[in-house]
Amino acid sequence: MDSWKSQSFDSLSNSKILVISESPELNVRKSYERAIASKLRSQNLDAIEAHIQFPSLKEANTPKEVTQTVQMFKNAGISGIIITSLKQTIETQNGTMAAQTSIPANYSKKASFGSNSRDSNIPMVSTSKTYVLEALTYNLTLKKEEQLINVCLVDVTDPDEADKIQKTFTKIIANQFK
Repeated sequence: MDSWKSQSFDSLSNSKILVISESPELNVRKSYERAIASKLRSQNLDAIEAHIQFPSLKEANTPKEVTQTVQMFKNAGISGIIITSLKQTIETQNGTMAAQTSIPANYSKKASFGSNSRDSNIPMVSTSKTYVLEALTYNLTLKKEEQLINVCLVDVTDPDEADKIQKTFTKIIANQFK
C-alpha cells in the first residue's frame, strides 16, 4: 500500500461522506460501495453509498459537469467523497523450463488417466495477477486546489477469492480514518 494524507484529512470526521466506486459492472460497484460505507459507519462515520443517494449518477466528463455534480453533492449535505477504482490489472509470468517429468513405464499403464501425456518441451509457467486499486478522498468544503486530502494505492496479488480484494481494500480505506 502507498498512501498520502493531507493535514486537512481529519476535517472529514464529522462530515457526510459519499462513497463512489467506479466500475462498469453495476453489481461490483454496489458491492464495493456497500462494503466501504458499512465499514465507515461501523467507525461512527456518516457514510452513504452513491448508488443509493444518487442512483442515476453519471461520470462527469467536462469541467461544467464536474461543477454541477459537486454542487449537487453539496446541496445534499455531502462534504466528503471517496472515489474508488481499479486502476490496473497486471499479469506477470515467471517461468523456467521444467525438468523432464515422466511416469515410469510400469506405472503409466496403471494410471487412471492413461499413458504419460506430459511433454517435456512445454515450459512450466507461473502466472501471477496483481490488482491495483485506488481510493481518492476529497473534502468539498476546502478550496478547490486543497480538496484532495487522501490517496491510497493498494496492490493485491493473487487473491484466493474475489471478495478478498474487497475486504483488504475496504479495511485499508477505513483505517485511514483512525
